Formats: sequence, structure tokens, C-alpha cells
Amino acid sequence: MHRFPELDAADDNDLGRSGFTLVELLVVVSIIALLIAILLPSLKRAREQSKLVVCKSNLHQIGTGIQLYAQDNLGLIPRGPDPVIPIDLGGNHLATNQLWLGNNASFVSMFSQCQFTGLGMLHSTTLPDLNLFFCPSDNSFNRTEESPKIPTSRPNEIDCATNTAYTDDGFGSYQYRQLDQLPNNASTGNLDRLGFHVIDGIKVNVTALALDTNALGLDEDSHHTNHKGEFCNVLFRDASVSTFRNRDNVLGLSREVFEQAAIGNLQAIFDAMDQLLINADFAYGSSPHDAPSIQTAR
Repeated sequence: MHRFPELDAADDNDLGRSGFTLVELLVVVSIIALLIAILLPSLKRAREQSKLVVCKSNLHQIGTGIQLYAQDNLGLIPRGPDPVIPIDLGGNHLATNQLWLGNNASFVSMFSQCQFTGLGMLHSTTLPDLNLFFCPSDNSFNRTEESPKIPTSRPNEIDCATNTAYTDDGFGSYQYRQLDQLPNNASTGNLDRLGFHVIDGIKVNVTALALDTNALGLDEDSHHTNHKGEFCNVLFRDASVSTFRNRDNVLGLSREVFEQAAIGNLQAIFDAMDQLLINADFAYGSSPHDAPSIQTAR
């Protein structure tokens, strides 16, 4: 039998190099770590972008639901009960992200109980899919936590006196204007005649109906942001939706506003909400950052 010294030598060399050296392993690990560092931010951005798109779709469907509701209700937009006192947090004169007024006599629903409010009026009529009222990038009032508080039946089918299943107030992700910051000649809330404001010589048409909630409150109950407060989707009355970068929280309520409220100046929150709605109105075809200041005009 013939032997080939050259092949025997090659076999011996291969046996001596049966694995990677430590240096080679470190190089591979470093390359993998570098790729993860490069790709991870892109993956996070892509995930957040997809949530923005879903949120935008939700608001568009809500806009369509508002239009259908108006067709069935003499042209009026959905709203909650009339206020019992000038500052009734459960009344239809204030913007809200509340969907359901429970009967637990909370500060919010102590005057009006056991009924839908705000966008919740759509849930009981034109938009039965509760998912639409929750932004996928909502950091607090998520669907899992809030949906059990919101009934699926119509309010007249629930006896408030004996209601034990839906006692808590239920909230969604989107701030809905109701009749807030409407001019006097449009106070009834007719979708086709919401009017306009003239602020510091600048005409601002009332166009915004709902938007992502971004409130930088001092505690868990009042600190609520969608999209980490960095972006904001705004629904306009023609059911179109636009996304804006929320620089300087121009489409939200700042921490300073809640600090003022904490020392007894509740009017600071209402003033800030009025300005927020003006900013959102002005954003239709423009930028919310260029909106005129109500405070300056006073």
C-alpha cells in the first residue's frame, strides 16, 4: 500500500486546527455586537413608525364614525352630557379622553353617571370596535386595563342604580374636543359649521376634532403620553389625519401646567387646553408651532 507523505502532513495540520482561536472568537463577537448596535435603533424606529401608522388609521376611522354619527343626529358631533356646574369635568363643554362615566361618584363623574361620553358615544353607535379608541403606543390607558370598564351594551340597557359591572370611569387614548373652544356661533357643535376664531388678527378655523393625548402630569393618573410624547396624530373634521413632531409639547399639556394646578390654579389647565386646541386647529395645512397665542391676544 502506497502512502503519500504530503497528505499525511495536511491531515496532521487539520487536526491541530480543530476550532477557532480566542482572537478569532473575539473578532466575531465584536462584529455581532457592532451589527446589533447599528440595527437596534433602526428596528425601534420601524416599530414606532408602524404604531404611528396604526394610530393614524384608528383616528381616521374615528373621523369617519363622527361623520356617520352627525348624519344620524342632525349634523351634530358626538358629545357627553350637558354640564351641571360651570366646571363639570364630566360635561360636554370640556375636551376629554373619557369614554364612559361610571357610577362610583368619582370627582369626574359625580354629576353624570352610568353613560357614555365623548368618543364613547361612537362606541355605542357607529364604532363598536373598542380597539379603535386605543393608540398602540399609549403608555398608560391601554386597552387591557381600560376596556373591562367600558360596557358593550347601550346605556339605556344599563340600570345605573343596580350597576355593579361598570362602576369605574373608562378612558381611551385620544383627546376629543367635544364642544371645547368653539366660538359662540358654533356652540351647538354642528360638524359642518364649527366656526372660526380671530386671535391677534389671525383667523383660525375650527378643524381639529381629536388628537393623541400628551399630558406630562405629576403623578401616574395625570401623566399620559402616546408615542412617548415625541409625535402627535391630529384628526381633522374632514376625517383626514396628520402627524406632527411634538416639539416643546406644543400639542400637549406641560408639567408646568400641572404644577400650577397643584397649588390651586386649576384655570391653568383649562387655559392650556384651549391653547392646545388652537394649535391643533391651526395645524390644518400649517404648523401647530406657528399658531397665535391666546394669552398674547388677551
